[in-house]
Amino acid sequence: MSLSGVMSSPYQRKFFLFSSILIIIVSCFIVWILYWFTLDTRGWNLLISVLVSIVTSAIFSLGSALYLAFFFEDPFELASAQELLPQDVGQALRQIAENTADYKLFVRTGRHFRAEILPVLVNSAIKSRRPVQIEVVLLNFRNDALCEKYAAYRKSTSFDAKVWTKEYVQQEVLATILRLIDTVVTHSSLVKVDLYLSDRLSIFRIDGSSDELIVTREDPKDTASRYRRDDRAYSAFLTEFNWTRDDAIKVRPGSNGLSLPTTLEEILDGSSLLATVGAGAAKAKTAPSPYAR
Repeated sequence: MSLSGVMSSPYQRKFFLFSSILIIIVSCFIVWILYWFTLDTRGWNLLISVLVSIVTSAIFSLGSALYLAFFFEDPFELASAQELLPQDVGQALRQIAENTADYKLFVRTGRHFRAEILPVLVNSAIKSRRPVQIEVVLLNFRNDALCEKYAAYRKSTSFDAKVWTKEYVQQEVLATILRLIDTVVTHSSLVKVDLYLSDRLSIFRIDGSSDELIVTREDPKDTASRYRRDDRAYSAFLTEFNWTRDDAIKVRPGSNGLSLPTTLEEILDGSSLLATVGAGAAKAKTAPSPYAR
């Protein structure tokens, strides 16, 4: 992150605030100890004066920072608004999910989405009594060569490289689909899902809504880019998402009027994958997110 982005991150601001408060408390405690347990000598007076100055300066600096933050807009924050630290990505994604009636996702397997973001979308829809429309583009699990290629890439670059095989990719895609099916069946009046299977491979993920998009990469240690609707780059990534979605295979709605079929068998349509990775997918659909977001 560039110098202009220093202290613009919520994570950095929280860390700085709590660190400053801790320093003030520790310094006050040391001053009290020196006053209470030591003789009034010149050396101790000098040390006490230094510590009192530190406390006074810290309180003034912290108060000034809070005053400026409340009454003024930080130009550094404006300059770095498009960049998110890894520690802030999860919070930003949850904020979008909490305040939107539509959600767009272009991802490979959707592990973090099904574990963290989908429940937020559902809870928000229930609390606000407002239906949510979700568009999800996942990797085409039927494309063995593509799944093998993606597994090879993750095996050579990922923090959890040891787990990645073609079967694991297919299992995780199906686990996300299972979670979506469960959600649609349970909340059919509030949650509508358009599901697409793409033969396009990318290292970028696009999450967001009609108001804001966040572009992340495969490594959870990487920074992310955030584009709000009034940003010129927003339309470019929205177009990227739309083109990917339009080129993908749309999973047909269920025969009972739901936006998705109610079983994997209907989606797999006779494929042998259910026998090979079905059990693993059923177990993985409730697994926690593998990312430390």
